[in-house]
Amino acid sequence: MTIDELKVKNWMNRAFYAEKKVNALDMLIKQCRERAERLAYGEQDTALNGTESTFMKLLDMKKKYSRQKSELVKITDEVSNIISELHDDDLETVLIHRYLLFHTIEQTAEFMHYSPETVKRKQKKAIEKLTHYDLV
Repeated sequence: MTIDELKVKNWMNRAFYAEKKVNALDMLIKQCRERAERLAYGEQDTALNGTESTFMKLLDMKKKYSRQKSELVKITDEVSNIISELHDDDLETVLIHRYLLFHTIEQTAEFMHYSPETVKRKQKKAIEKLTHYDLV
């Protein structure tokens, strides 16, 4: 795989990592909310300042989540748009499975009724075509 092909793959994988970050922030929000609820309904006498700071942290987490969710939508749109530039339904479908649905080679092969080797070959061909775009 050439350096340009690796750059394309890394560019395409941004949606995967953006979604992972959104999911992690969502988990942090749930954890923070649970902590705030325990403090709010539990030991109010000893933890009034702690409750306020916990709710402020929850609000901050929600803002981070919202920003990251917007970033995920932006990245997903960018990846989707560049995939559609291939003008090849078969190659586009392979890349959608791989870079927007985050399916493995094996899952993509199963969905598309191809062998894993065929999916690898089609993915490589699509990535080669995308090296002609200035993605990075």
